[in-house]
Amino acid sequence: MDRWNNLKSHFEQDGSLRDIIVTSNDKITWSLFFTALKSAEYSHVFTHGGVVRALPDSIDSIDSIWNLQSSEPTLLSVQVGDMLINCHFFKSYEIEFDLDPKDIKSKSDFSLLLNFLSWLNKSIKSSVLVTHENSRDEVILSIE
Repeated sequence: MDRWNNLKSHFEQDGSLRDIIVTSNDKITWSLFFTALKSAEYSHVFTHGGVVRALPDSIDSIDSIWNLQSSEPTLLSVQVGDMLINCHFFKSYEIEFDLDPKDIKSKSDFSLLLNFLSWLNKSIKSSVLVTHENSRDEVILSIE
């Protein structure tokens, strides 16, 4: 089955982003993600109030980020090929990323995205969903 041909219409530009969602039951999921990211091939940048900072380094990283978030916005941007996938810290029980569908222009880009999603799934041992922006029920694909 050619997933790209079946799903590429979901990555057409329509003015909205696509969300990547991981349900996180506790700090351990966040910790698994941060630990995996630090040793991954993906470069990343963490910012607080637009200023680049080091990603907090412990099981309490998410608490540190929540404390920072209370004063200025925080953002973790992960580079996947030419795509920039942004991790937001909206909810403690969910890891949420967004990506701009304009960055998925080809089967090759889609393969890079699938590789990232598979890496994320294996790293945190949790399902990963790609949905339309703010539409959890509009699942584009799921990595179990």
